[in-house]
Amino acid sequence: MIAKLFGKIVKKSPSSIIVRTGGIGFEVLISGRTYEGIPEVGSDIELDIYTHIREDELKLVGFINDDDKDIFLKLLGVSGISIKIALSALSIYSGQELGRIITDREVDLLRRIPGIGLKLAERIILELKNKIREEKISDIAGMNLKGNEKIHEVKEALKSLGYSSAEIAKALSGLNIETIDSEKTEDILRIALKEI
Repeated sequence: MIAKLFGKIVKKSPSSIIVRTGGIGFEVLISGRTYEGIPEVGSDIELDIYTHIREDELKLVGFINDDDKDIFLKLLGVSGISIKIALSALSIYSGQELGRIITDREVDLLRRIPGIGLKLAERIILELKNKIREEKISDIAGMNLKGNEKIHEVKEALKSLGYSSAEIAKALSGLNIETIDSEKTEDILRIALKEI
């Protein structure tokens, strides 16, 4: 399984690049946003790779951003989503934007992606919203001790206000690590309440 590819860019287009390494040229499928972020032909590049293997095909998909690869793999896990549709999604939105769109249940924004209709958009939200939210909460929980103390205080405050575990999870999923580091606990609570 190829996980990373280091080499020189031989050719590039908005949908794929060819990377030469060890005397072999690998064609790597990319999103439009990845295309905008890669250097010119002749430059060295390092890509995270998803290796797609079926009986009659082998495809490499490249990423320069961890969030993009993460959301791509989640999208592929949804029935009806092909590599082409997942790459189209990442050509329109960044991985972070897609994560927010899914957790906020913005069906209309998902339907702007070629190949995604109403039913598929609803299926994506149904299958992925909780996975994305839980990962975001665990990222926040893995912060430094001071950040954890603030999160604990905010959780307790929300509980005392009568919010359910699901509502508290939703509130915390709207926070980011920079906010938690820089804001006072009462300000974080105010931000969290807006997410419910």
